[in-house]
Amino acid sequence: MAQLCRDYDSFQALNTEVLVMVPNGPFMIGRFLAFTKMPYPILSDKGSKVAGEYMQLKKFIAIGTPTVFLLDHQGVIRYAHYATSVIEEPDNREPLRVLREMSLV
Repeated sequence: MAQLCRDYDSFQALNTEVLVMVPNGPFMIGRFLAFTKMPYPILSDKGSKVAGEYMQLKKFIAIGTPTVFLLDHQGVIRYAHYATSVIEEPDNREPLRVLREMSLV
């Protein structure tokens, strides 16, 4: 998630909020946040129920892995990254390119 932190201001400049959904419960997320300052919300999806709903639409999602959603200020998902492993981090060049193109429309 270091890349998301590093480019957070770029996402904000494009009127986009970063939401990270992880398969951990609130206790584990709280422990992580006690030692790491994150500029964006980390949402709990314990049991991967929300990811399971997306699994019906996105066959490549690996249940139990982090998911990153980029939302505009109206709450519309503008980009989603479904990790295939627990250590995979998205490359921000692609979502930033997509968001810049959308802002030109």
